[in-house]
Amino acid sequence: LLTGHDPAPALVPVATWSVVGGLVLGTGAVINGACSTGTIARIGSGEYAYGLTIAGFFAGCLLAPHLFGRLASDHPRTPPAFTSLDYPVLSILGMTVVLALTVRRLMAGPHESFRDFLRSAWDPRTATLIIAVLFVVAVRLAGPWSYTDMLGDLARGHTGHLLERTVLFVALLSGAVVAGRSMRGTRLVGPLKPRALRCTVGGLIMGLGFSIAPGAFEGDTLLGQPLLLGYAWAAMAASYLAIVSGLLYLRSRAGRRIESLRPDPPAASSSDRGTTGSTGVRPE
Repeated sequence: LLTGHDPAPALVPVATWSVVGGLVLGTGAVINGACSTGTIARIGSGEYAYGLTIAGFFAGCLLAPHLFGRLASDHPRTPPAFTSLDYPVLSILGMTVVLALTVRRLMAGPHESFRDFLRSAWDPRTATLIIAVLFVVAVRLAGPWSYTDMLGDLARGHTGHLLERTVLFVALLSGAVVAGRSMRGTRLVGPLKPRALRCTVGGLIMGLGFSIAPGAFEGDTLLGQPLLLGYAWAAMAASYLAIVSGLLYLRSRAGRRIESLRPDPPAASSSDRGTTGSTGVRPE
C-alpha cells in the first residue's frame, strides 16, 4: 500500500485438497524438524544436513504429478474478488497497531549494544517482522518470490526469470550462513545419518504437500495470508494443526522412542549458554 505496488495475486479455489496439502506439508515439517523457512536458518547455523531437505523438496515436487495427477500440476488461478489491498484504511490501521506494539515491546525489553544485536539470536517476533518487511522489499523489486515456488516451477519445467530467482536464493542462503557463523552459541554440526534421512524424507513430504495445496510456508504466510487469500489460510491452518499434533505426539510417552533416535547436540560452553534463540536453539 505504501509503495503503490500491486503484487497481482492469483487465487486458487479453496478445496478439500488445500486442506490435505496443508496437512501433508505440516507433517513433513515435523519429520524434518523445521519448515521451509526454518530449513534455511538451520543451514545457516551450520546444520548442513538440512541441504538434503531442499533436495528432498525438489524430489517431492517431481514425484507429486505421478502420484496425484492433475491435482498436483494443474491449479486454475483467477484474480481474487478482494484482498487486503482493497481496504487501505483498515490495513494501514492494522499495520500501525502492530508496529506500535512492537516498538513498545522493544523499548520496554532488555537493551543491548548494536554489536550484541548482530551477534546473538533475535527474538522470534522481531525476526519475523524484519523478514516480513524485507520480503515486501523483495516483492517490490522482483515480484512475488520464494525459493519453494522456484523449486516447484523448476519441477514443472517452468524456467521463467530463473537467473533472477536463483540470485535471490543464493543471497538468502548466503545471508543465513553469514548470520549463523557470526552468532555466539552456534557451531558447525556436520550431517549425521539419522538427521540426513529425516531431512530427506521430511523435505520430500513437504514437496508433496506444496504441490497439492498449493504453496508452502514462506509464500503463503508472507504473501497469501496477508492478502486474505482463502486457500492460503486453509492450507496454513491445516499445516499448523499437523505441526501442533506432531509436536504433542513427540512430547508424549509414545513419542519418546522417536525422540531417542535424535542425535545429541554438542555440549555448549558456559559462555555459549543462554545466547541461542530463534535460529540457534534446538527444539526439545
